[in-house]
Amino acid sequence: MNVKNLIIIVVLLMINPKFLAAMPDVNKALSDVEFQSIESENIKLTKYKGKVILLFFGYTNCPDICPTTLLDISKTLKELKGDAGKVQAIFVSVDYKRDTPQFLNQYVNYFDKRILGISSDKKNIDKLNKYFKTKYALLDSNKKNYLVEHSSNLYVIGEDLIVKRIIAHGLPHTEITKAVKQLIN
Repeated sequence: MNVKNLIIIVVLLMINPKFLAAMPDVNKALSDVEFQSIESENIKLTKYKGKVILLFFGYTNCPDICPTTLLDISKTLKELKGDAGKVQAIFVSVDYKRDTPQFLNQYVNYFDKRILGISSDKKNIDKLNKYFKTKYALLDSNKKNYLVEHSSNLYVIGEDLIVKRIIAHGLPHTEITKAVKQLIN
């Protein structure tokens, strides 16, 4: 890199310092979008500000990624013991056609009763996915047993509602536990 390019980068960062932040502030996303859970018709995730949030996008008919990720989250919550109260795990269903709050609650409770299963309408799911810069797609949703393409990342969000770490699917659950412990200790 030559000196001219370096100067341009420094000037751009001085003009617009938001590029210095490596991870997104999702406060607006979590306050803009309303969800439904078994507990409430209209829930905003800013309700969990002050806790570490483990947020994952998926759907209950997922054959592989969702169950393994929820199992990893469950293992992390068990390993945290008493500190698990400082964490809110949230499973956001992107399958707005099939995943009702009641069905989501049954599904997540199979893994751990501390995981919150939430859903919303297409408009809100699209808005949240835009904020998180992720995508999903209902494939052949006219059929009864359709699949859904979705992100497989787990978002570790700090108490300040800024994403602190994005954990890729397939990493051991100890990575989730390590990320959470760094934030609560």
